Formats: sequence, structure tokens, C-alpha cells
Amino acid sequence: MIDKNKIYNNIDYIESMTQNGASPNLDEYWDEIVDILSKDLKETEEFLLNECDECSIWFISGYFEDISYNFQNKSFIEVLKKLEKKYPNSDLKNDIHWAEQAIQED
Repeated sequence: MIDKNKIYNNIDYIESMTQNGASPNLDEYWDEIVDILSKDLKETEEFLLNECDECSIWFISGYFEDISYNFQNKSFIEVLKKLEKKYPNSDLKNDIHWAEQAIQED
């Protein structure tokens, strides 16, 4: 089961640290989000499509490539395309492109 609170707490922390121009190393917080969202494709789909708002998707979208690399599954790209339709103003095109590129062809 996805730890929603951990993801939202990390997003809130990242947002608060970057709002005022601070630039601390936030990789630890992003890595936790990527790790959580890379465990189970079905749970990730459910979380992204039904639990996240547009702002959260915008924050997470920069890491779609990493999540896609971990999954190595084109079904994840289909999830991202559903998000793009759900949130057309979020401009996810480039993030989806890089997520597609992260899937290694055999």
C-alpha cells in the first residue's frame, strides 16, 4: 500500500524549502517518493489518478522518468497519458516523453 502521507509530507517539505529561493539538497525526499511509487504499478496508477490533485501531479511529474525506468513497463506510460487527459493544463508532454525514453528496449 502506498504511504500517501509520506509522499504528501515530502512534497510539502520540498515546496516549503524551494518557495523562498532556498536550494538545499532535496534528493532524499524525492528519492523516497520515487521509491514508493516504483513498487507496485497498480497501486501507483490508483494513487496518481485518484488521490493526487493537479498540483501534486505537477510536483511528481519531474520524476516520471525515474519511476518509468524502475518499472520498465509501457503500462506506466498509459497511466501518464490518462493523467495528461485528466489535467490538460499541466503540460505533461515532455515528462511523458522522457518516461517513454526511460523504458529500455530489448
